[in-house]
Amino acid sequence: MKVLYSDRIVLNDNVTQGYIHIEDGVIKSISADSKSTNIIDFKGKYILPGLINIQSEQLIRENRIKANNMFPFQKTFKEVEMRFASAGITTLFHSIPIVNGRSQDDFTTGPNIAKKISELSKGKNLIDHKVHIEFQLGFIESMDKVKELLEGGFLDYISYLGYCRTEEERYREVYYQEYIQRSMGLSEEICRRMVKRVRELRSESNLEELAYMLKYSHYKGVKVGSSELDTMRKLDYLQQDGVNILEYPFTMDAIDFAKGTKKQILLDTLSLSKGKGGIVKLDPWQAVLDGKIDMLSSDMRPYDLLAYVFLLGKEMGLENSVKLVSKNPATALELIDRGEIKEGMRADLIAVDVVDEVPVTVMTMSKGNVSYSSNYR
Repeated sequence: MKVLYSDRIVLNDNVTQGYIHIEDGVIKSISADSKSTNIIDFKGKYILPGLINIQSEQLIRENRIKANNMFPFQKTFKEVEMRFASAGITTLFHSIPIVNGRSQDDFTTGPNIAKKISELSKGKNLIDHKVHIEFQLGFIESMDKVKELLEGGFLDYISYLGYCRTEEERYREVYYQEYIQRSMGLSEEICRRMVKRVRELRSESNLEELAYMLKYSHYKGVKVGSSELDTMRKLDYLQQDGVNILEYPFTMDAIDFAKGTKKQILLDTLSLSKGKGGIVKLDPWQAVLDGKIDMLSSDMRPYDLLAYVFLLGKEMGLENSVKLVSKNPATALELIDRGEIKEGMRADLIAVDVVDEVPVTVMTMSKGNVSYSSNYR
């Protein structure tokens, strides 16, 4: 049995002192004292539940670097894993875009990487690895690949992006608008509206296919996210199995809709530094403090996740800011065995020291095994 002591254990509703007893990778008890003589002492340091990052494209972007192609995929996988383990992240969702235009082999490379990650996740790893696929409406190839990956049990979370017109469709729209304006003698504004409606109808034609995709995803136990508010509303109106997570809202209207339909809301940490402006019609920082945001993730800067938890904790309480990267994402994705320091949960834990006002991970534990340790201790 392993026993961890700290006078700063971050629980769901408070920060307390005590001993965490761990056996077979599970938290057996949390008590005010311990008879064990083999105690790992983290006095003066915080013990938090392991962080859950549900979106990161870092692995797929690293894999696109030509120098990495000289080595097996496992090398890049392990390097990215170490980076996130040292940032206190114990559950990582690797985001893979199957989107037209990102690279010429997305429809083959992306799914192959998803399968590789899924297979490697079953081996000996420092943290728990999951697969997140982003696909785009309007491309049959991408939707077919997602169905194939769902059928094979390779996915843990999916997101869809809005309908994207091809270059051929854009050309046809311009040609069609010029044609009806010339042949019918209609005003430019009326023709523009007509073309816009044609575009909307084309987009809506994908709704039935999307509804089937989401229904099958739910059947396979895979949650769904999106930032496409209009499509979400249509799916809810049709009473279809819809979206669980609203990603990166830009307006309070989007947040109010998500809250009214019991969807969880996800924000990337990068948004917290941008503030209100442009298409973003709300103050992301204030939205978090007001309890409007349920989860935070970090796409390319894993160390930001812990830093923002402690920064937000100064204003909303550390026990509340920690939930944004632990309990809340675990609940949203039905990871019922993790996300909080509680008897019966996986022993996914991190010890954090605040050095010169900067939170630093000094130990990461995944399922009871120490996967990262630093000299800050």
